[in-house]
Amino acid sequence: MYEPRNLPQLNEAISALSSMRFSIVYNNKYSKADDPDADPLHIHNYLEIFLNVSSDISFLVNNNLYPVPEGDAVLSRPGDIHMGIFHKAAVQEHICIWIDADFASPIFSFLRKEDFCPLFSFDEKTKKELLSLTFSLLDICENEGSELKKASCLLRILTLFEKETSPDAAAQSDIPEPLQKILDDIHGNFAGIRNVGDILATHFVSSATLTRWFRQHLHTSPREYLESVRLSNAAVLLANGHSVTDACMRSGFSDCSHFIVLFKKKFGETPLKYKKKVNVGSSFQA
Repeated sequence: MYEPRNLPQLNEAISALSSMRFSIVYNNKYSKADDPDADPLHIHNYLEIFLNVSSDISFLVNNNLYPVPEGDAVLSRPGDIHMGIFHKAAVQEHICIWIDADFASPIFSFLRKEDFCPLFSFDEKTKKELLSLTFSLLDICENEGSELKKASCLLRILTLFEKETSPDAAAQSDIPEPLQKILDDIHGNFAGIRNVGDILATHFVSSATLTRWFRQHLHTSPREYLESVRLSNAAVLLANGHSVTDACMRSGFSDCSHFIVLFKKKFGETPLKYKKKVNVGSSFQA
């Protein structure tokens, strides 16, 4: 058998495409500003692209709240706590793309930058291109276009995010300073915070004031937010091979039975089933 003397060096990055799955949804409906079910605080193991077509919205990602102007987008990485917060009752138009892939692939290296910010602000030319590509992807999917056309369009969308420099996260946050300090504390010390009472004592704030801040700015409660941060960390630990007990304790839960109940409520399955099914990979470590 003939073998060439100089074998080509094959690029492995494209292998990530073989396991990539995605879904795209277009929303154009009336939503109330104070409706907690419009986009509840949630966590998942997909990359989520939220493109604001014409909504008056801010987006919470982990411990920062970002105002999202029309034409801009938010990228929530696997394990990020996130939620869209509408500011007024109106018809809200936006597009969401969810991607499940091997995020350790070089294709997604831009998600692993130390200064990564979820908010992506584009110039007018790029906004038009992104909007055009996104609606093209919708059309291809709705009309059962070829898989090659779908993959090509999706990769062109991702390329716009790869080349775009996201702004500084802290500078973009739309949360009052006292609440921002509390969110930063929760994210930095969630395993050591026993309950909301610890937050009240540490930050010298009343329960009524804390609850009002969370409801007004985040449309959730302090307890639910703290639980979500813990569950997010537990999910990443499980996906990276930790036992259920280890994930429970290292995430700040003292009762494994209670942890399992909360986890199933948030993710729809027990921690053990989740661990067996999900593989986030080494890209997003707790």
